[in-house]
Amino acid sequence: MVEINIKKANELMWAVKGHLIPENYTDEDIEKLYNSYFSRMWGNHEYTYRLDGFEEAWKKRVKG
Repeated sequence: MVEINIKKANELMWAVKGHLIPENYTDEDIEKLYNSYFSRMWGNHEYTYRLDGFEEAWKKRVKG
């Protein structure tokens, strides 16, 4: 999985659960999560309102 997809998967997790994907998830786990949450959020007009704080959390994760 390329980095942009991992970020998008984390964004979806944030929108659904309010936190980033745990770091111990495997690539397979992330792919399953992405596919599931993508379907769940497709057409959900509230999606963008649930992203407050995501970019800050993602930047902290990337910095390590």
